[in-house]
Amino acid sequence: MRLPVAAALLSLVACSESTEGTTPKLEGLINPRQRLVTPARVCNAGGGPTGWRLELIGSRFTPVPRDALTDTPSVELPQVSLRGPSDYTLPADHVFFARTELMRMDLPTRDSTPSTTLPPGTYSVSVTNPLGGTSELEDALHVVPPPAVTNLTVPEGFRYNAASPLIIEGSGFRSDALPLIVLQRDGDEDHPLFTLTVVSDTRIETEVPPATPEGTYALTLTNPEGCSVTRPQALTVAYPRLGTLSVAPSSGPATRDTVITLTNSASTGPASFTPGAHDVYLVAPVKTDPGQPVNIPLYDVTYVSPTRLRATVPTCSGFDARPVTDPSCPGGVVPGTYGLIVADPNGAYGVIPASSGFTVSP
Repeated sequence: MRLPVAAALLSLVACSESTEGTTPKLEGLINPRQRLVTPARVCNAGGGPTGWRLELIGSRFTPVPRDALTDTPSVELPQVSLRGPSDYTLPADHVFFARTELMRMDLPTRDSTPSTTLPPGTYSVSVTNPLGGTSELEDALHVVPPPAVTNLTVPEGFRYNAASPLIIEGSGFRSDALPLIVLQRDGDEDHPLFTLTVVSDTRIETEVPPATPEGTYALTLTNPEGCSVTRPQALTVAYPRLGTLSVAPSSGPATRDTVITLTNSASTGPASFTPGAHDVYLVAPVKTDPGQPVNIPLYDVTYVSPTRLRATVPTCSGFDARPVTDPSCPGGVVPGTYGLIVADPNGAYGVIPASSGFTVSP
């Protein structure tokens, strides 16, 4: 087995030397998470046990066989070194040969094994072939620290029926490429924050989406180059509440829409209804998807007084446009008893539980 292995390794080197020579040419360094960013950015933390995987692009990367005539033949790969705020040569087991135009390397970080924390700054990268010849690419790598979150502020409080502005303060934010920010809590899916502006590397302005479920959330911010930070129990979402709500009539037929009156026990203060556009929903399934309760908006919601709203329950139409001419109401609400959600223009909300909600009769 030793001779075939040695022959294969020698053939590789011979071919490379005879066609390209031994002096490499390094043309680029790529972080696969941001292929179009030059110089490549990489975080000096995170990256898992082996660090961050980067790609070296060029030509004439030439490995050399070692101990070809022994029981343990091996290959010596080109050496990769960094020069900048701190000089560093990658260990041999962190460099991987793909072809003469491509190598990969695992750059250690604070959190890898073994760990190496490169100082932030710009680095030149060089590749040296085992038989001689070095190619260096200046300013090929920009090492950055991980982001940090120090403070979160909701300057206007939370509003159920509108986005709630959120200010995130910290360090290491990216204004040239937006980070991914999500709210997380056990037993719930992640809630991404979509609308955001990176004001500076220490301040982000974003919004908590309307109707985000109440509760305490961790916040995770991930920069495009890969590093992230999680602040546990960072944000408690809570909305002002309306007074105790009731509905009359409390039932209606599935074959036609029903006009109802919503009564609020609070007649003054933030718990009462206020003038303006109210959002009212019946939480129920429709016949086209009977197994999935959804928020069905009520029509013609009208403010009457601080204690009263009037609205139309679309028991026959569901989400379909009115009027519905088919007497079977094919897109209507599935018969049953369901709760309601009421959102006031002042940001407060209230619920009527299904136990005392609106019944759609067959």
